[in-house]
Amino acid sequence: MRDLTLSSAKTAAGHNGPARHLRWLVLGALAMLAAGCTAQGPSPTASQGFGPTVAFDSVDGPPPQVFQRLVRVLEAEGATRNISVVSRDANPSYRVRSYYAAQVERGSRRASISWVWDVYDVDQSRAMRLSGTEPAGAAGRDAWDAADDAVLRKISQAGLVGLATLVNGGTPASPAPPVPEASGPAVAALPGDSAPAADAAPQALAFSGQ
Repeated sequence: MRDLTLSSAKTAAGHNGPARHLRWLVLGALAMLAAGCTAQGPSPTASQGFGPTVAFDSVDGPPPQVFQRLVRVLEAEGATRNISVVSRDANPSYRVRSYYAAQVERGSRRASISWVWDVYDVDQSRAMRLSGTEPAGAAGRDAWDAADDAVLRKISQAGLVGLATLVNGGTPASPAPPVPEASGPAVAALPGDSAPAADAAPQALAFSGQ
């Protein structure tokens, strides 16, 4: 009886040996495959993302403090619409030259912000002009004091919606409205002739006073 049990155990071990060896081979192959995927990193498609890109070549009109808030609002609103605001050196899908003017209604203290976006395609041809006037509430000592984040957000949303229409095959609006006159000497733009330093953080927009 003891010999039979021992013989049966040896027989079972002999049958299970190849199967166990095969399992180890499969597990080893899977481990090597996983290591290879990790070493290669994410695919180019995953790292590059999707959607059109837009660079603001110039933002004329707002003073520095308004300009900085406008940059943040544009980037945030663009992200919600899968439109990335990038540096002008990044070969964007579209380029925008934008103009802003703050004015106070005569006989009152109610301010408004007029804006125009000239949108250019990769061939440097103007594809669309977008424009509007956004009420901005009561003005302070300066009309730009009324341009709070809510006003800048509405302007940015309107411009990006129009840009999305162009991206999706919409027709440009016509006729083109005139560019509003700036209410101050400040001009926000990226320097055209100077290249950024190699260790400088990339930025989509920058302010330069005149």
